[in-house]
Amino acid sequence: MVRSVPARAFLVLGLAVLAAPSFASQRRGSFFDGDGAAPVSGVGALKAAAALLPTPVSAAVPVPPAAAVRPLKQSGADLYYFSPAQARAAAERFGTERRASASGALDFDSDVPAAIKAQMLKDLAFVKTIQGSGATPLHRRIFGAVDGPTYDAWFRDRVTSVGLNDCGSAKAVACVIPFQDPSKMWLTQNYIKFSHPQIARLMVVFHEARHTETDNGNWPHAYCPDPFLDANGNDMKSIWTGASLAGEPACDTTPFGSYGSSTIMLKNIQKFCTNCTDKVKMDAGLYADDQMGRITGADAKRQMTDDLYK
Repeated sequence: MVRSVPARAFLVLGLAVLAAPSFASQRRGSFFDGDGAAPVSGVGALKAAAALLPTPVSAAVPVPPAAAVRPLKQSGADLYYFSPAQARAAAERFGTERRASASGALDFDSDVPAAIKAQMLKDLAFVKTIQGSGATPLHRRIFGAVDGPTYDAWFRDRVTSVGLNDCGSAKAVACVIPFQDPSKMWLTQNYIKFSHPQIARLMVVFHEARHTETDNGNWPHAYCPDPFLDANGNDMKSIWTGASLAGEPACDTTPFGSYGSSTIMLKNIQKFCTNCTDKVKMDAGLYADDQMGRITGADAKRQMTDDLYK
């Protein structure tokens, strides 16, 4: 027996198809910024439309389409980025429970050059030595104390393996690609080629480690304003590439995202590390102040200013 389906069902499905843009070409403003719910688009639109269909027509929605799990084309202006749809695909595929290594040891792929592996292990060994005399409230909420073993445990609870990848750009340093493996960090040759201080490399890997948190939507970047000017009216530029950040997915509107959390970490090291050299503390402050410029949400900026600069 052929069952008739009301015309309204076809209309709803047709509208859903029209409402679902390509995940590979996300429009500005559609990236989840950590402050609220992700916009209803793509798969969300299909789910919303399916809910309007008359029962018992199936409202099941498939796993996000292939476009949602292909890496976005990277602009090369700053660090690697992915879309909320790709983060949701990671949650569908891997779940939201963290997969920390039982031993805490990092598993390096065989193609990771010895020099890159040695540098990363040296950087992580350094951060494990940090001793602190205090911590700001936001730092305690994200990391705990300013303390080397605390940082080390935080990192290894999130990152279990390291591979070699170009991360979609000749200027990339590192990336986490959640929909491929949310607990794996990829490094590029730039990790040892760029002339940035050790604390800056640590800022990058702790930034990327925040992106492993599938239980928090992997904290995708927010789009920077366009135009995007500093306090002196100059274009905001990437400290890594020198490129303009206007309109780029290279900002946060929450203290708890990847830019926000790494800023908080470095500023606390500057303020509270008791066994760091003056050079390390100066570098930590320099890079923290630069990244603070990426915090574009008014409430987030106020929270972080009160937490770090008063």
